[in-house]
Amino acid sequence: MRTALSFRAFVGATAVAFLNAMLLSTAAMAAEGRSVACFVVPRDDGQAQAAAVMSTILRAEMAKLSGVVVRSGAPSGNPDAGAEAERLTEEGFRALDSSDRTGALTRFERAFDLLAQNPGVGSVRLHAKVAKGFGIAAFFGGNTTKATELIKRSLLLYPEQKPVEYAYSVDVKNVFDFAKQDINSRSPGNIEVRSTPDSAEVTLDGVFKGYTPITLSSVPAGSHLVEVSKDGYLRWSSTAIVPDGGRVATEAPLTAATNKSDFDRALAEVTRSLNPQKFGRAAEGLMKAVDAREALVVRAALSANGFEIDGFVRDLGGNTRPLQASIARDANFYKTIQDTLANALGAAVELKTAGSDSLGAPPREISDAVMKESADVGGEVVIDPMKDMFTDVGKKDTEVPITKTWWFWTIVGVGTAAVVGTITGIVLATSDDEAETGSVGDLSITLDGVGD
Repeated sequence: MRTALSFRAFVGATAVAFLNAMLLSTAAMAAEGRSVACFVVPRDDGQAQAAAVMSTILRAEMAKLSGVVVRSGAPSGNPDAGAEAERLTEEGFRALDSSDRTGALTRFERAFDLLAQNPGVGSVRLHAKVAKGFGIAAFFGGNTTKATELIKRSLLLYPEQKPVEYAYSVDVKNVFDFAKQDINSRSPGNIEVRSTPDSAEVTLDGVFKGYTPITLSSVPAGSHLVEVSKDGYLRWSSTAIVPDGGRVATEAPLTAATNKSDFDRALAEVTRSLNPQKFGRAAEGLMKAVDAREALVVRAALSANGFEIDGFVRDLGGNTRPLQASIARDANFYKTIQDTLANALGAAVELKTAGSDSLGAPPREISDAVMKESADVGGEVVIDPMKDMFTDVGKKDTEVPITKTWWFWTIVGVGTAAVVGTITGIVLATSDDEAETGSVGDLSITLDGVGD
C-alpha cells in the first residue's frame, strides 16, 4: 500500500512539476513579447486591393494589442537601434535636467541619426521626443535656427505638447511658442509620394494615408516623416519639407529584402494551405521568413455589407485555430476588428490615444520658476528667435488621425457582383466629436471597372 501511495505521490509530484515548467515557459515566452506574422490574401483575383486595405487595417489594429509585435514582409531597420535611441533619449533628458547640455546634445544627435538610418524603427512618439530634446539641446548649444526647426518637427509629429514641457528656460519656452505660432501662420501644402514598385503603403507622421502613387494634400508646412512599405521590400523613410503653400515630390526606390524569394515562396505556400490539415506546417515557413513566433493569415473579400475574412491562427503552442468574421461597415467597424483579433490571439486591447500623453517636462522647480518668469514678462507672447519682435500666440486646431475612428464607404452602385474593380483612391476623414463618441465618419473608395 505504501509503495502504491509513494508511486502515486511521485507521479503527482512529477505532473505538478511538469505543469509548472510549462507555465513558467509560457510566461517567459509571453514576457519576451509576442511576434505575430499578419497577412491578408485575396479570396479571388478581383479582391486584391480589398485584401491590401484589410491588411493595412488588421496590422494597425493588431499593433494595439498588449505585448504583441506585428511582423510583415517589409523588414524594418535594426530593432536594436530603436532601443538604443530610446536609451540615449532618456539619458539626454537626464543630462538636460542636470544642466549637462553638451552631453545632452551628443546623445540626442546620436538618437536622431539612429532613427534616420533605420526606417520603421521607433514609434512616432519616440521620433517626436528625440526631435524635441535635440531642439532644446541645439538651442543651448547656440544654434537657434536648428533648434526652431527641430521643435517644429516635434510639434508636427506630436501636436498636443504644452509650453510647460519646454520650460527649461524662458528663451526655450519662447522658441516653442514661436514654433507653434509659425506652424499656424503658414499655408499648408502637398506631398507627392511615388514608389518603385508602386502600390506601397504610405504613412505621414505615423498616420496611414493610402497607397502609392498618392498626393497628400493640406499638409502643414514644415518637416514631416514619410514612410513607405511593401511586403517583400525593405521599409523606406525620408523627411519631406513642405514649403509654405507649396508642393514637394518624394520618390521611394524600394529595395528588395535579402530573403524576398524565400518570403514569396512561403507566402504562396501558406496561401495554398488555408485549411486545417496543412496550415500549421505551412505557417512555420512564413513565420521563419518574417522572424515571427505566431501567425495569423486570412482571406478577405469586400462585399456590399463590408469585409468578410476567414483563415487560421497558429499560436505559441503550435496549435491551429480557425478565424472567421464578418466586419460590417458601421460605427462598430474597429471594435469588431479589435474583438476578433483579441479573441483570436488571446490578448487584451490597449486603447491608447496617440498624442494624449506628455513627452516629458523639466523638473518641477525649474518649470515653475520659468513659467512664472515668462508670465511676469508678458504672459502669452511669442518671441521670434530670429527677429526682434513680438506677436500674439495663436491656438492650433488639433487634427485627429484618420485611423482613430470608423468611416463609412461611399461607393456608387456597389453590389456584391459589382465589387470587381480596382480600388484607386481612399479618402478617410473624422472629427474631434467622432473620436470621442465613436460616431460614424466618412470613407470614400473609388472603384474602376465597376459592373452594372
